[in-house]
Amino acid sequence: MRTDTKRVGAKGQRAALMGALLAVVLGGTGCGDNECEDAAECRDQAPISEGRSWMCVENKCVPVDIVPDAGTDAGTDAGPGSDAGTDAGTDAGTDGGTDACDAVPREAKLGTLQLQAGFTVLEAASLSPNVVAVVATPGPTYSLFALRTTATGRDFFALGTWPEVKLGEAALETVLAPADRADAANTFPSYFLAYDGTRLLAGYTKPAAGFPGSVAVVEPSSRDAALYLSAPGNYSAAGMADAFFINGGGLDTVSSGLGVYALVTSAKPYAAVKVADFPAQVGASGFTAVSANNIAVFGYSAADTYVNVAHAVSYAKLGEALASRTPVVLVNEPRLEVGSDFNAATGFGNGVAVVRGGYGATAGFGVTDVSRFSLTPGLGGGQPLSVGAREAVLTVVDRCTSVDLLSSLGSDLLVGVTDIHGRRLVRIRQGP
Repeated sequence: MRTDTKRVGAKGQRAALMGALLAVVLGGTGCGDNECEDAAECRDQAPISEGRSWMCVENKCVPVDIVPDAGTDAGTDAGPGSDAGTDAGTDAGTDGGTDACDAVPREAKLGTLQLQAGFTVLEAASLSPNVVAVVATPGPTYSLFALRTTATGRDFFALGTWPEVKLGEAALETVLAPADRADAANTFPSYFLAYDGTRLLAGYTKPAAGFPGSVAVVEPSSRDAALYLSAPGNYSAAGMADAFFINGGGLDTVSSGLGVYALVTSAKPYAAVKVADFPAQVGASGFTAVSANNIAVFGYSAADTYVNVAHAVSYAKLGEALASRTPVVLVNEPRLEVGSDFNAATGFGNGVAVVRGGYGATAGFGVTDVSRFSLTPGLGGGQPLSVGAREAVLTVVDRCTSVDLLSSLGSDLLVGVTDIHGRRLVRIRQGP
């Protein structure tokens, strides 16, 4: 187990990979004599060792040691989080180890998180601290799978049947391609886990020229060997029936800059197609989600602020992009008015949920709330889809409970919650 403050090191490394990838792809050279104005602007620096972070000192990004706050204990920690994902990695502050939090009243499932009107808490189940992403099969019986990371492992695991959640005794398969298994510690897990109705997909990147990476495709119900495909800069992914959507710099033999690439799995050999183009200038790749009514949400971070942006793409337009091999121009699609930065996204019924917050004066992402946006298809005749107004699902009121994972369970939401009582998955439903 590691403290939340140590988690910052891995987050900074992940941001550095994506910022450097952008520089390679777009030929960016930086601007001005000042490297930074605050710590947030140092997130695109080169990776450094765990337990250290980049800070802005006299307009220069310099590495510093991370020192835990007084009174903070190790707590129960989800690892480096789910940046490239299913994010996870979200933190409301120091999770559950401070003396001040010991005396704070808390609810058994949500801790000190506040449930908002229009939503209901259902079951909760304990969750291993090494699980960084979770995905479920369609119901009514939900089989769960997990991505578990350790110092040298990035592995697919079975996770039982909801709500009887239990990490399997042995991995189903490793995410690492054979060529990278001897140097697993020099790989960066992408903290997403996607499902296309039959297969699982997860990925990782490496700190090398061009920031190469791979995704692994595994069919848990068969004994077929895993498939490993080149996927430079893979950052997030989501699935729908017979397709995965990977947010990054390329897939297999298709590579034309940052965007969203589809892996069509309806027949072998699987086909890779770029389905969404980002603007010419972006900060980095972003988040990916698919709603229950098959509307996709694709994102990137803004070039000037690195704040995440997301647009919704209809099922029909995705089909056209796949058939014509002509990517959707993402900025022409409806935008989610998130109102802040966010660092995780997942489908939530006929909509999408995001974890909102931002980077402040100290390292790490400070969470303010989990919010939902409804997504409604056009009525026909080429009418555009509509994005609903933001609805708060959970709000963060203190530093005593953290949100460290976001996923879907049928039309419901799964939220990873950690406090002094441990880590758990909580199921939330829209409506009474």
